[in-house]
Order: sequence, then C-alpha cells, then structure tokens
Amino acid sequence: MESFVTHQKMELLVKDLITAETWKLKVFPLIHKEVAALSSIKSYMCMYHEASICNLLEVMLYHKTACESSDDALVEIIDYCYRKFLNLN
Repeated sequence: MESFVTHQKMELLVKDLITAETWKLKVFPLIHKEVAALSSIKSYMCMYHEASICNLLEVMLYHKTACESSDDALVEIIDYCYRKFLNLN
C-alpha cells in the first residue's frame, strides 16, 4: 500500500477501473458471442479484471494515507459506486 501511495499509483488504479467498466459496458456486448465461442475462460477473465481492481482499491482505502493521498480519485470512486448502486435497482 505504501508503494502505491508513494509512487502515486492510486489514480492509475482508478483510471484502470473506470476503463474496465466502460469496456465491459460498451465493447463486451459487441464481442461476447465470438469470445464465448472460443473459450468461456476468456470472457470470465474480462469480467474478473474489473472485480480484482475494485477489490484492490477496497483493501487500499482502509488505510488513512491512501484516502488522503488521492482526493480526485476518491470522487471517481464515489461516482463508480453510485453507478453500481443504481444498477442494483
């Protein structure tokens, strides 16, 4: 966690999370049938990437220094969580 904060990689993780979410919503529905025909593992890994980034951020944000180091990234994370909660309804 300290290396992520020291080298300012929290913003990169948040950017990657938003990119994975956008890819899943916009691109994956277009190629889903072709990927599923090749291997189900490949389509699972596409979905798993977003979940693993989200889990890594969850673990990081339990530490106060990680929360304080990236104020702009926290706004993006809050927006991401809001979109996920809206999808639940």
